[in-house]
Amino acid sequence: MEQQVLFRAVVDLCLLIALAEVASSINARFGIPRILGTMLTGILFGPHLIGGISIGGRPLIEFNELVYVFSEVGAVLLLFTAGLHMKFSDLLQSGIASLSVALLGVVIPYFLGLAAAILLGYSWYIGMIIGGSLAATSIAISVKCLDELDKMDTSEAKCIIGAAVIDDVLALSIASVIFAATVGQSEVSTLGMIQMLGTTLLLWFVLTFVSVKFIPRGLNWVYKFNDREGHLLEIVAILICFGYATLSGRLGLSPLVGAFIAGMAIADFGGLKDISTFIEKIEILFVPLFFVVMGGSLDPRALMTGDFVLILVLSLVAIVSKLVGCGLPAAYFLKDREKGIRVGYGMMSRGEIGLVIASIGITYSIISKEVYAALIVVIFLTSLIPPFLLKRSYLKESMLCEYDQLER
Repeated sequence: MEQQVLFRAVVDLCLLIALAEVASSINARFGIPRILGTMLTGILFGPHLIGGISIGGRPLIEFNELVYVFSEVGAVLLLFTAGLHMKFSDLLQSGIASLSVALLGVVIPYFLGLAAAILLGYSWYIGMIIGGSLAATSIAISVKCLDELDKMDTSEAKCIIGAAVIDDVLALSIASVIFAATVGQSEVSTLGMIQMLGTTLLLWFVLTFVSVKFIPRGLNWVYKFNDREGHLLEIVAILICFGYATLSGRLGLSPLVGAFIAGMAIADFGGLKDISTFIEKIEILFVPLFFVVMGGSLDPRALMTGDFVLILVLSLVAIVSKLVGCGLPAAYFLKDREKGIRVGYGMMSRGEIGLVIASIGITYSIISKEVYAALIVVIFLTSLIPPFLLKRSYLKESMLCEYDQLER
């Protein structure tokens, strides 16, 4: 019986991956970002629609523990790949820009979300949950969009990735503060919050610096030991990736941040191409499931039963706050208005941490089901919009370049 359950779960996994690939291919045919097809697969075949149809007392497609584990592995691999595209020197080069974009990209959405909640008649505690959910950027979605557009090596992409990682670190610190204030009922001073944010950033930077110094040296030894037919190098790279994800989780950082640190440390290694090729192959089985699960988390009925005024207000706050908070400093540091706007687009998507903060609110009865539904809808909408905006921006740039060449 256990074997049957396992095999059926594997069939569900393969079916979801196949459906996601078909949907993304159809999207590509019509010039629509592939990632949206994958997320749409999650909505249609998720537990709230087709996948939830009961046949013989069992859902048509069951989103079981194995699906969620595979999706988390996909998110870790996606951030590991992002790290492979960004050397530590690149991060330092865009350091002040990325830090400024991240800080303003967290502070402005948080306080605008808090203010909007209070103006709509909600309490400070509810406002903290709303503000925290709107502050976090989904680094996974940003990376996937840029990779799909083949723009990972551009200056604005490096700014987005660096800022999104720092944003992730800051958002986790804010989540801890919100948890202490709302659930633990403890008072957190402004100075205490700043100290917590500073300590978390310092921990992240030290871990990154040490990793970049020592991991390439270890891999050089493995590379010399490895034979041509073996795959020791690739296996060690995977071990480092998930080892760092685990370590980051233990240190209070996001596992995704740990995976990114591991990838960035390996980016300076001479045998990078072998590792990148290997990761690209195994991503096929894991990464699509992360976006499928994200799509499946949205219950379409929330759109019908939700507070439309709240959804509209929070959606506007979510979009405008990232465009202003991230786009303006990026335009200043990159010396290019269009690149600054792209950074704003890339930082717009919300995701994992926003969902976690919203879940804290509903789990401990701090926010109502209506507020929770509104946050889920807003998080999902802000994940759908950036791929369109980024693709349109780069397409416009390409057309202008072609026009300039014709004029010459």
